[in-house]
Amino acid sequence: MPRRIAAPAARSILAASTALATTALGLGLAGAAPAMAAGPAHAFPSHTAYQVGVMPSASQSSRDAAVEKQYDSWKSTYLHHGCASNEYYVSTKGDSDAPNNGPVSEGQGYGMNIVPLMAGYDANAQSEFNGLWQLVKDHKDQYGLMQWKLDGKTCKYADQNTPDGATDGDLDIGYGLILADKQWGGYSADAKAWLAAFYAHDVAPDGHLKCEDDGPNTDTRPSDMMLDHLRAFAAYDTSHDWNKVVQRTEAVISEFTKAHSPSGGLLSDFVVNANTTSPKPAPADYQEDQPDNIVGYNSIRVPWHLGTDALLYGGSAAAVSLSTAKLESACLKKESGGNPQNVYPHTNLNCTPYSTSDQAEEAGDSVGPAAMAAGDQAWTDAIWKQLSQNPFGDGYFGETIKTLVYLVMAGDYWRP
Repeated sequence: MPRRIAAPAARSILAASTALATTALGLGLAGAAPAMAAGPAHAFPSHTAYQVGVMPSASQSSRDAAVEKQYDSWKSTYLHHGCASNEYYVSTKGDSDAPNNGPVSEGQGYGMNIVPLMAGYDANAQSEFNGLWQLVKDHKDQYGLMQWKLDGKTCKYADQNTPDGATDGDLDIGYGLILADKQWGGYSADAKAWLAAFYAHDVAPDGHLKCEDDGPNTDTRPSDMMLDHLRAFAAYDTSHDWNKVVQRTEAVISEFTKAHSPSGGLLSDFVVNANTTSPKPAPADYQEDQPDNIVGYNSIRVPWHLGTDALLYGGSAAAVSLSTAKLESACLKKESGGNPQNVYPHTNLNCTPYSTSDQAEEAGDSVGPAAMAAGDQAWTDAIWKQLSQNPFGDGYFGETIKTLVYLVMAGDYWRP
């Protein structure tokens, strides 16, 4: 689906707001959500020893504090209480992704990942998660997945034709439900029902990921290739062959990069012939015309996703992710001269800028997990330093990706 379109004082602020938020949300959720847990099983900060690579040179305590500061900023700006009294959504404020700063399923999924990971720091995290999930449940498409774009005022579907779902948002929503179940318990039935709907409608017969639930079985979008999520699905839901999805996703990555970006490991925003052994870049005007046959605002997220998979699962289980992340990290470091601000959001598959007139913080931020997995200390530290800034005034998309990248780079992204 189209994409473009704490310190003690901070803890006190969150605690002071908790009672009001819980009161406002609790009645609306009565009987509709799992019972509130006594506390999270993995309270933030829940430090993770990654399987490969390096960590930023900054101390663990300073990394945790940076995540808390970013979360406070993100939550106050983008986590919105509405459309109904028992719902929350992630606002697309600052971007043009949905009318009236409404939600898209991509952002809803991001929120359903961020909030459980911050439980323990945010005492109201479970109520907020339940509100995010309630909005999803109240806005499903014909296949039982989230309608991908809603108007922020009417809270109705805001795209043309029959409401449909976007694979990336649906993936993150499923992963968020697993995180919530591991964090608080009580979400297993919802998680497994969601994964069943996803498998039935977002997975092509050969195992590759479709671009949307009502789309063809011949294309895919590399920014949806969240292999760490798919591995978690395989461990959690044994009723479906998620290992087939993992293996076919890895095959598409390997086949595509070998033919079209052997030195850089880059993947275009959209890929066609995904159901064959010869996947290739989509036509330039395939869906979004960024153009779609190069790296754009979709595939800038690939180093983040593949790097995270390699960090969590290591060089044996995640060998394809690790080797590709290393290539992408080196390619984008060379393109930028080691300055994350000069990782351009439109890059050719040969590692040269398609355009230098457009810059965005998320282009450089997203390379962080790949740089870590690659073991490049200087590059990792440069990207970590940039995370504390917003050099181009980015809105929802950049700031939300930054929050998730912060969690990974800080070592606070645990494996469910």
